[in-house]
Amino acid sequence: MKIALFGGTFNPIHIGHLIMAQYVLNFSQVQKVIFVPNGHPPHKIEDIADASDRFEMVKLSIEDNPYFDISDFEIKKSGPSWTIDTLEYFSSIYERVYFIIGSDNLSEIVKWYKAEEILRRYPLIVLPRERDLCAIKKEIEILSSKYAQEISLIQMPIVDISSTEIRKLISQDKSIRYMVHPKVEEYIKRKGLYKR
Repeated sequence: MKIALFGGTFNPIHIGHLIMAQYVLNFSQVQKVIFVPNGHPPHKIEDIADASDRFEMVKLSIEDNPYFDISDFEIKKSGPSWTIDTLEYFSSIYERVYFIIGSDNLSEIVKWYKAEEILRRYPLIVLPRERDLCAIKKEIEILSSKYAQEISLIQMPIVDISSTEIRKLISQDKSIRYMVHPKVEEYIKRKGLYKR
């Protein structure tokens, strides 16, 4: 089976994440998208919900889609969540593992822990986060020729919703309706998450 890993803090997961994952299923050879919430992000984020809450919100968002799955691999792992460890773990289970990355991280990936290993061994699926597709394609060209690896761009509308904006709205007692799955909105209210 060919799977794509969609990692992130998901603090909280929003509709944009779900649309992106669906586009990956629609326009790649991937048969399943596995969401992997970070346990301890290597780069600390302010106002981060507990890992168990973030996991639960992802689970609620995807439970009605048989082609989406979730893994607690990074949450259960002690220490920081390094991408290479996660990729290695999943490639011991699945035939082919793709890694989903936002185009805003494309120029950053070379600075990641064991970046060369990631780029040589794993195909990337790039999702546009900015409108300049020419610049993204150029970046992809440079990386794929340097590392001889498959890097594909999924052309899709820019979904300009951010977890930061959602947290800000919650802290101001504003509605986040339509920005997150209704079950996630209900969960956030019930648990009192992101209230300063």
